[in-house]
Amino acid sequence: MFRIGEFSKIAQVPASQLRYYDEISLFTPIHSDRDTGYRYYSAQQLAQLNRILALKDLGLSLEQVKRLVEDEVSAGEIRGMLTLRKAQIEQTLQAEALRLQVVESRLQQLERKGQIQDDNVVLKSLPAQAFLALRHRCHGPSETLAIVHDMGQIVPKQVQSKAIGRFTVVIHSERYEPDDLDLELGFVLTQALDIQVPLSSGLEMTVRELAPIQTALTTMRFGGPEQGIPCYSALGTWAETHHYQLIGPGREVFLVPPKPGHESEMVTEIQYPVTAIAG
Repeated sequence: MFRIGEFSKIAQVPASQLRYYDEISLFTPIHSDRDTGYRYYSAQQLAQLNRILALKDLGLSLEQVKRLVEDEVSAGEIRGMLTLRKAQIEQTLQAEALRLQVVESRLQQLERKGQIQDDNVVLKSLPAQAFLALRHRCHGPSETLAIVHDMGQIVPKQVQSKAIGRFTVVIHSERYEPDDLDLELGFVLTQALDIQVPLSSGLEMTVRELAPIQTALTTMRFGGPEQGIPCYSALGTWAETHHYQLIGPGREVFLVPPKPGHESEMVTEIQYPVTAIAG
């Protein structure tokens, strides 16, 4: 048996926490000396303590943990709950990392003191193209990238590589709401095909014609979506300065598509149909 100080080292749990758990009858020592008040623990109790700590790490209150321990929740059930909690934490970390990148991009804009770099803005015309895609309302970048990765895995298995062109996103949303975007995502085709491609999510891609654009305002984005802030600012500044008006859904064409965990290596051409303002 181990006294509380020794056991706290073995368990890597503060002695004060062990005393408190004893006081509320959540985790009690295997023996308490009535004369000295010393608490003694056994290494055999480590499994029970780890079960308690795992449940606590799920965000449960100690009262809830106590009830579950009394109900003898199995290790398998706890493992399942921990796996779910792990996924939730990872999703939160991804969202916070993206938010931090957006903040950094905003700071860079401020450091330029409002001076927008529009040197890379180019006018071009875009031809009509066959487009294997689906339209979907996406609730955040994580969902969007998940669909992109799913398409990247499935489409090459069902369509000949020589027929697959650039991955393209058509942005149908009338306003920017990052957690509620109306998007059409898919691959431009180098030849017309009559096919449907089901995805693992249950969504299905079909072919339609992507209309030609007589005049498109374009610029390049290097990096993930968070790097789009200066790019879209440059487009807007150029259009206003040169008296052009945005007239339809914008597009993002992936010249270097995103890879899981390497979204910062993306290269994207942003395209917006425009018309010259008369007068």
